[in-house]
Amino acid sequence: MKIPVILNSEKVILDAKPTEPLLEVLRRQGLLSIKEGCTKGKCGSCTVLLDDRPVSTCIIPVGIVRNATIETLEFFLLTKEGEDIITGFKQAGMQMCGFCNSSRIFSTYALLKKVYRPSSEELEQLADSIKCNCTDRKTFLNGVYYATANKHEREGRRNALI
Repeated sequence: MKIPVILNSEKVILDAKPTEPLLEVLRRQGLLSIKEGCTKGKCGSCTVLLDDRPVSTCIIPVGIVRNATIETLEFFLLTKEGEDIITGFKQAGMQMCGFCNSSRIFSTYALLKKVYRPSSEELEQLADSIKCNCTDRKTFLNGVYYATANKHEREGRRNALI
């Protein structure tokens, strides 16, 4: 089946069986940031942005993404939002394992897109949603704080966290 999508800002046609997991189809495209983990949608290692929302590609049949916009980590890290987040994580001293990168980065992106200044409760929920233990909770939350500050500074809102 031919499935048209916008993949990393390019119109492409995915050739796959409609029931095939999006994870497998994207990996065949050479997109290596999408990792295969639990295959149950829980670990987050296969996360992409589907129409600007983080989703686990291992549980999404490719047939339902017709005409959708898909962004992978390779592409997202080249955006200003991606740069804000990865710089914030580095400022906090985060060392990610590679397995959870897309889950941490896209979950942070979704939160910062939704709220201007995340509350402690929202940050705790974010930390709880990440299943990987490569980075301790405090360092991850500090990374999100830095990412928030970076976003606000880029937008011209320097004192956003005060």
